[in-house]
Amino acid sequence: MKLFWPNNMGFEEALNQLAQEKPFVPFDEKVLAFTQSLSKKLIKMRSLPEVVALGYWLRKANVQQMKLAWEQETIEKYVKARGTIFHIAPSNVDTIFVYSWMLSLLAGNRNIIRISSKEQSNGLLDAIFGELSLPEFENIAKRTIICTYGHEEQATEILSANSHTRVIWGGDETIRNIRRIPLSPIANELTFPDRFSLAVLNSEMVNQLNESDFEQLLEQFYNDVFWFDQMACSSPRLIVWVGEQIEEAKVKYWTHFEKKIQSKQYELFAATQVLKLSTSLWIAAGNEAVSIHNGKYFSRVKFTDLPQEARERHCGGGFFYEYDIQNLDDLNSIIIDKDQTLSYFGFEKNQLVELVTSISSRGLDRIVPIGQALNFDGVWDGQSFLETFTREVVIL
Repeated sequence: MKLFWPNNMGFEEALNQLAQEKPFVPFDEKVLAFTQSLSKKLIKMRSLPEVVALGYWLRKANVQQMKLAWEQETIEKYVKARGTIFHIAPSNVDTIFVYSWMLSLLAGNRNIIRISSKEQSNGLLDAIFGELSLPEFENIAKRTIICTYGHEEQATEILSANSHTRVIWGGDETIRNIRRIPLSPIANELTFPDRFSLAVLNSEMVNQLNESDFEQLLEQFYNDVFWFDQMACSSPRLIVWVGEQIEEAKVKYWTHFEKKIQSKQYELFAATQVLKLSTSLWIAAGNEAVSIHNGKYFSRVKFTDLPQEARERHCGGGFFYEYDIQNLDDLNSIIIDKDQTLSYFGFEKNQLVELVTSISSRGLDRIVPIGQALNFDGVWDGQSFLETFTREVVIL
């Protein structure tokens, strides 16, 4: 095990120190000061838009809004932190553990964070360690452990046994393996497994856009897709076209989207290109694909029916499945339990509500405008972090 924080003691000593620290009350002023200080530092990291987005999420106005909503929801209730939260971070989105950690910290908890064993070289950890090192945040530092290790079950067993909530971000197999490791009988668990996301566009509305608004739509779509190279669970992988002007909209959209990618100087990796080609060849061997187009910056596969295995084999890096429907309600026939985020353009809220009502599967936990697919919220996959990270004490 490699212990990133604290950096001046061994693991057992750090674990003992953590356990001796009393949890904060929810939205403690010391925690609020820490989030604001960290926010200011992250916003300055302009070369990393995903880190800047995290910084804006932590800005004072947003945290105060969370606090106000929390106070309204818990009025006349006595709510405490659960105690110690163990976060197991994913490898594909290296900012996600900070969202989970910050919400747990705002709820008042002590935190143990296991980050990915891959090289952490984007400066995010350095920014965090810099803040934890400041004398004014000693109380936060003593309630925080950040570490990494491989697949040693013993380490996970020890950390799980010392936790009151376990949060697992990872693939289905990772979650299955970790779930075999017991928690304390009084502990609870949040899991965030593999998910699949899609975007739906109204073809008539796309065709009606003026140049400025169309450019903005492409910019927002680019961010949703390429901030994490389409590997974030909420990045759209299936593009659903709706209406009577689909072919015209597709020509306009994809032609200009290619120019958008070029203008961003998107870095093409040979391994990603090979993976997209091999995935295309695998799909071509089946009967569901109508057409396959492999371009320089992205690939498109049109389906008449989207098989489950195609969802599992999606490779990211600008690989788009496409599906055409006449009306938005027709989308309900292909939504499955695994589907998480639907980003949209050109539809009214009442239409989206009708769609959700018509879906018979477990699918869809988020429906957001294109450009907000990666925006984090205190409710994720239908689960409220603050509710899970706290407990209500009944006093009669």
